[in-house]
Order: sequence, then structure tokens, then C-alpha cells
Amino acid sequence: MKQRDLVLEQIKHQEYDLVIVGGGIVGAGVAQDAASRGLSVLLIEKSDFASGTSSRTTKLIHGGLRYLEQFQFRLTRELCQERGLLEQLAPHMVRDFSFVLPIKKEKSLFGIKAEIGLSLYDFLSINARGVRRHSRLNARELHDACPSIDARQMAFGLRFHDCITDDSRIVIEVIKSAVRHGAAAINYVEATGFTIQDDRVTAVQCRDRFSGESFDVKCRSCVNAAGVWSDELLKRVEPNWHGRVKPAKGTHIVLPLSVFDTSTALFLPTPDGRYVFVVPWQKALMVGTTDDTYDGPLDEPIATEAEIAYLLQVLNSYAGESLKKKVERTDVIASWAGLRPLVGAEAGTQSSDDSTTSSLSREHFMFEGPGRILGLIGGKLTNYRLLAIHLVDKIVQQLTHDHPVHYKLGPNQTHDMMLGGFDNKQDYLATTAQISARARRLSVEPATIDHLIATYGKDALKVLDDLEANPHLIEKICPDFPPIMAEIPFMIDEEMAISLEDILSRRVRLGFLHQRQCLDAAPKVARLIQKVANWDSARLEVELAHLQHNLGKNLIEI
Repeated sequence: MKQRDLVLEQIKHQEYDLVIVGGGIVGAGVAQDAASRGLSVLLIEKSDFASGTSSRTTKLIHGGLRYLEQFQFRLTRELCQERGLLEQLAPHMVRDFSFVLPIKKEKSLFGIKAEIGLSLYDFLSINARGVRRHSRLNARELHDACPSIDARQMAFGLRFHDCITDDSRIVIEVIKSAVRHGAAAINYVEATGFTIQDDRVTAVQCRDRFSGESFDVKCRSCVNAAGVWSDELLKRVEPNWHGRVKPAKGTHIVLPLSVFDTSTALFLPTPDGRYVFVVPWQKALMVGTTDDTYDGPLDEPIATEAEIAYLLQVLNSYAGESLKKKVERTDVIASWAGLRPLVGAEAGTQSSDDSTTSSLSREHFMFEGPGRILGLIGGKLTNYRLLAIHLVDKIVQQLTHDHPVHYKLGPNQTHDMMLGGFDNKQDYLATTAQISARARRLSVEPATIDHLIATYGKDALKVLDDLEANPHLIEKICPDFPPIMAEIPFMIDEEMAISLEDILSRRVRLGFLHQRQCLDAAPKVARLIQKVANWDSARLEVELAHLQHNLGKNLIEI
């Protein structure tokens, strides 16, 4: 990516075919697709890229097994096919993962239904690349896979496969792909309003959240990819706009791997009809998610003590004698909450009357708002590419209808566009071998080598350039996790990381993995940023205080 100040100056003087408001996975996917077809594209985000829902998911690229209970067969098949494709397009960061669904002895009927469901899941995955069939585990095999589960409660287990990723990193990689195809992208620029002429948008009114400067960006079309903020955005055009979004809150907690012994991810049914994932992720154990209606502030939702207690209770209900003590609140090393933009009743679906949102549609809903601004609600990390195709197809229809200019656009090609800067599979294999060999010569630990490849793809070579020039930057940021200090200059120079939180919570995920260690490491990280980004002492103190405020909300003193 270009430096932010250069992009900021550029966008004030250019008219774009398409301006996208929202820097999550949907906005990133639209930018990639539209730019690769030949449109001039600008993506703006009011905070950091992926700072909302797209950094707060369960990190899964999956077929949506639980959607079969809602008879959403088309959606499940679509997700299974895209899961297989993303394994090919992003092999460094979308990886196969084993999941086990434990079946308790008193739930024999549920076990039968689950086996039928997984057989259907396998069937819907036919023709998907990288598909792996489910299998049945007896009680002993289940215990071997997850020693902390109480084998006495269990009749058997069902093993199936989905994929794990890093949600905010995949957003960054899709945006970088869009930029390589000519798009412009900038964070911390807020859309404050729109200029409408002849019933179509002609400019997006913007404000730079750092300088406070306001300016207009001219455009021929606009996509509202603001997620749970979509209705709020359109009310700036039409105050009486009827809402389409029903936010659902999902909370996750993170535990040390040592407190619950499992070699596989778990898919745990709960007494209230939900499911909780237990996922080994980046040297920690992620547990989530809740699924509740939400009507609070949209910015920075936090995990409540009741939600944290619920997740601990579910996990402990499966624990056996091998667990020396129940998992306790003091074991939680990180927690976070995110808001999913589900399709509400106003958009034509049935609303749920209870406290959960499990009955609301996970299907996406595309609509045209005032000024012919296109919006999209719903969808998932897994099918972002297909959502982008639908939106860009509609944008192309608008442009060719509204303007006499003949757009000579190519077809969609994102099904062949690898992420991570790789040209093809051979380039991926050759480059990752080169990264590994070079990193070993620089005495980089194996876990950090894996982390660099999974996080930066081909750009890991640039991180190694910084390390070679500054060998002292081999120091780990946090003692128990692989990221190293050499990554920080790269994030600032190449990924438009502006704040301390951008770096520690989204470019690397330490703020989501161990909030105490992250806060302890923050001063040394801030001092390095101060040198690279020329912060003054006042800015350094503000950044440290902001991080302490955001990460310290759910910390308890042990």
C-alpha cells in the first residue's frame, strides 16, 4: 500500500467509478473485484481496516454446518465450495482444521441426526477442492483427541473438517490485492454525508479523523459496505430510512492451551440449542461464540461478565476428571465481542422474539438505497468473494446505464487471484521455501517462520529485509507468541498501520490473544513506532492510554 498521506492527497483530486464505504471483508472483496475488472476504485474506512466485525469472528472458513438445521442448503453448499477455493487461493493462511463434535450418552437421537447432517455436509461439499469426509470416533478415540473431555459422559464423537484463518489478516491481504490492481484504500477517513444529484450519488463527503479536515470525493457510484453501521450511514442521506440490519453480538474468550487439553477443535452443543467452538488458534485456545440480540452502541462492544461466564460454563460441562480444576475466570487471558450484521425483519425476514439471533437469516440481502447507493447486509467471511461479484455486477449495470462512457471491463477473475502476493501455486511453494531458508539463516525460530509466512505471504521477505538490517529486532513482541519486533516497521511502511492498536490488535493479533502480555509489551513497541513514524512524546502517551482503555476492560488482577 502507499503511504497514507500520499493516498489522502490523491483522493481529493480524482473522480472514481466506485467509492466503497467500509473496510471490512465485504468492502475489501468489492474493491478487489471492481479494480481487477478495470474500474477506478476507492475504499474508505472510518477506523482501521477490519476494525469492526471482520476482526472479531471465530476465524473460520467453513461451510456452516449449523445452517443445515435451518434448512439453508443452498447457503451451505455455496460456503463449502468457497471454502475449497480459498484453500487454493490463500494456502498460506487458509488451512484445513479438524473439528470434533462430541455426542453425550443421553443425546443418542441428536447423535443420529448429527451423523445424517454430516453426511449431508459431505454431499454438499462434492466437487469442492480439498474436501475431506467426516468419520466416527469411539469414546477412547475421542478421549485421545481431547483428553480434557469427560469420556464417561460420551457415547462417541464425530470428526469433520473445515478451515481456520486469521480474519483481519485476510481482509488486509484482499485490500493489498485490490491495491495491486489499481484501487486506492485509506483508513481513518469517515463518510459524513453524500452529494445527490438527479437521484444518484455524485460525491462522498469525507472527514480525515486525524486532521479533522473535510473534503469531497467525486464518484459515479457508491457501495455501502459498513456492516452494522449501514443503516446509520444511509440515515445521513434519508433521515426516515427504515433499518435493514439486526445486529447480533458474539463474544469470545481466549485461554492458555494448558488449561484445557485438546489436539483438535471442538464443536460443542449447548443445552439452549446453540453451539460453542473451542479452537486452538495462534498458540492459545479460543472459545466462542455467544449469539444474542444487541441494541447498544455499535462502536467497541465489549464482552460482559455474564457472556464470559456462559462460555466457561459450556466448556466446563464437557470437562472430565483429567482436568485438575474447572476452567475459571482467572484463566481468561483475552476476551472480545463483535457485532454481526444479520438481515432483520424490515428486510423481509422473520424476526426472533427471544434473546438469541439463531433464527435470523445468515443469507445476504442486497438493496439499493437513496442516491442509488448499493448496500449489502449479511454474508460471511467465507463467501465474501461471491458477495463482491454480485455487488460489482450491479455496479457495472448502473455505470453502463447512467453514463455515456463505454466501460470496457473485463470479466470477474477473483477465482484465479491468489492472495499473499503469490502469482500461482508454484510461486507459493518456491517463495515459502525461500522465506524459510533465509529466516533460518537469520536464526528465526520455526514458530516465527510459520507465523511470518501465514501473516504476510510473499511480503515476509520484506520483513526479513528489516530484520537483516536490524538484527536486534529479532526479539519477540510478547514472550509466549511468535511475532517479532522486525514486523513493526513493515506494518507502518507497507500496511498503513497508524496506531499502536492497529499494530498489536489487527496486523498481529496479540491484543486478541493475551491482553496482559500485550499491554506489558506496548511501551517497547510504542518506542519503536516513535522512531519509525516520528511520534512525539504526547502522541506516544495517548496511544498507550488508548490501548490500555480498550484492552483493559475485561482484565482482572490475578
